[in-house]
Amino acid sequence: MLIVTVFFGALLLFSMEPLVGRLLTPYFGGAAHVWLVCLMFFQAMLLLGYLYAHLLVRKLGAWHLLFLLIPLINMPLRIGAIADPGTPVLAILVTLLVHVALPFVALSTTAVVAQAWIANSQIGRNREPYPLYAASNAGSLFALLGYAFLIEPLSGLRLQSLVWSGAYIVYVLLVLLTWLKIRPDKEYRKPTETTRETVTPKPLMHSMYLQWILLSALPSAFLMATTNYLTLEIGSFPFVWVIPLALYLGSFIVTFRTHGGVPGFLKLFWPELLLAAFALYLLGLGMWPVLLGLLSIFFAICIVAHGTLYELRPPGSHLTHFYLSSAFGGWTGGAFVSLVAPHLFRGLLEYPLALILFAALFWWKRDKTFTNFWTDASRFAAWSRMIVIGVLVFPILGWFTSSVTKSTKFRHRNFYGTYRIVDQPLETSSMAVRQLVHGITLHGSQFLDPSMHLNPTSYYYRGGPMSEVYELVPSPHRMAVIGLGAGTISTYAQKDDLLDYYEIDPDNEKIAREWFTYLKECKGSVRVIEGDGRLSMQARKGDKMKYNVITIDAFTGDGIPTHLLTREAISVYLDRLSANGIILFHISNRYYDLRPVLKSTASSLGLFGAMNDPGKQRKVNDPYIEGTWVALAVDSTRLRPLIDRGWIALGKKDGLKDMAPWTDDYINVLGACPIIDKLFFPALQGYL
Repeated sequence: MLIVTVFFGALLLFSMEPLVGRLLTPYFGGAAHVWLVCLMFFQAMLLLGYLYAHLLVRKLGAWHLLFLLIPLINMPLRIGAIADPGTPVLAILVTLLVHVALPFVALSTTAVVAQAWIANSQIGRNREPYPLYAASNAGSLFALLGYAFLIEPLSGLRLQSLVWSGAYIVYVLLVLLTWLKIRPDKEYRKPTETTRETVTPKPLMHSMYLQWILLSALPSAFLMATTNYLTLEIGSFPFVWVIPLALYLGSFIVTFRTHGGVPGFLKLFWPELLLAAFALYLLGLGMWPVLLGLLSIFFAICIVAHGTLYELRPPGSHLTHFYLSSAFGGWTGGAFVSLVAPHLFRGLLEYPLALILFAALFWWKRDKTFTNFWTDASRFAAWSRMIVIGVLVFPILGWFTSSVTKSTKFRHRNFYGTYRIVDQPLETSSMAVRQLVHGITLHGSQFLDPSMHLNPTSYYYRGGPMSEVYELVPSPHRMAVIGLGAGTISTYAQKDDLLDYYEIDPDNEKIAREWFTYLKECKGSVRVIEGDGRLSMQARKGDKMKYNVITIDAFTGDGIPTHLLTREAISVYLDRLSANGIILFHISNRYYDLRPVLKSTASSLGLFGAMNDPGKQRKVNDPYIEGTWVALAVDSTRLRPLIDRGWIALGKKDGLKDMAPWTDDYINVLGACPIIDKLFFPALQGYL
């Protein structure tokens, strides 16, 4: 009964996390910082729950059951918020405090309260309580993977919220039954003279608390840094959120068990792990093998840290001290990455910084297995290991060398990601371009030659797919673009034209104006409207001015803001579109094929669509790139000129697979990721 209760409580707790993240998206957008702030908030609430267990559970006893009833005021689980682009972190935290804090704190007490109950009961007299922690993390892992691979692809948010709220009531009943089974007299067992460890508990040294905190803070910071890195490049949605979090929790399952701890080979080879993580980080996430390698090493490093933490566990008399210190360390590491690092660093330096700190911590806590290797190993083994270390160090040194010689003009970091301004010579000519790089993805470029400033580059070149669509728009142009980048589309605005940019990052406009001339030299009237594109456009619903072309250009960073692709989002665009207008989606992406999504979602609204020929998508000539584009219109004849030029009409003969339309309630990211859809989910093809 106790194991079932702990497992079920963890299941609810960690299925709540991605559910809340999804509920926030329509209000705060799909930027990576939304999930990072959520993670930090969850760690803070976990700390609060552990503090409650540490201070009050022994005094409250059965009254803890009444505490579990308080979160019912937040049922069914839902979110209501007013987005504030000026202070996004504060707005998210206030929303979470109002709608999420109570149920999360209540659920976070499950494992510690249950272990305290059993440690102070007759049933737990000769039983170690720590394996229950592994059961808790098993429930957490099951919830995260189940949400990403089953719950989200097969159900909508409304159903998820209702089922979760009903399951919480079942959880309260389970806790009640557990209490009755373990403590029928509702009194804690008084320590006796024969009770070992609890007669006169040996006080803990302050250095032990420090070790617990460090061994919890560093893995937590590493989790946040890895998640930040992934969400910026792959996307901010549950599938990406839960993978590093599931591996983080999985490391607890591996280590917090009877005879757990750090596996012997990891005690020996942790330096190679840290060097490999550094090397893969420098390679970037352009290839799937790099991504899989990065995640595998992340898991192994967490095993070393959490295994060491397990080996330093105290006796049951200091149980709540241990978990409270661990929770404090976890929150400290998370808060540093989510709140401090964006102001302190100009790049994602918390990732390599965490690796350096891991090296120092692991060296401090090394055991004789590591120390004796160099004295006991054969000459062949020693030289082989030195060669492996050299191979791993070589690319790191190469990266530092290239960084010194690379012409990086500017670096910037905020809650929305990292920016670099790089001057890059072209391979095919003597000219050079200035590039805006967001993370590892190009977000715009401009020729350095002043005479070429108004010659658009990359995906926006004249004669390319976007140019073909803009040629269909009658003058004067009334244009809207979601996603500013370097401002390249400004070159298409002529005299008497109006161009509105909707940009979620308040710092992007300053960067675009300071380092590029597109906005300054624009021949038409250009405005930059701060805030999430969809929400800002929706807020201007009463504006009588209609756009004759709306371009959604927020997907080239490979991370897809899914809330910009839903039926409700397209309805917002339609409300601001003129009768003969065109909605143009730029969906070039390494990981996702969003054409089936747009096809099904547009069809559900009665819209017609066309896509540029996928067989012609290529790098035309440095610095011009073809890209992937989809145009939507209310009238099919509006797209006929594009089809005459080789575009493919969306329909039965377009070669795209069928998918369910995306809505604010239902989004299936896995179905839009070809490699995952084909390799891992053949049995669910009919549903995804």
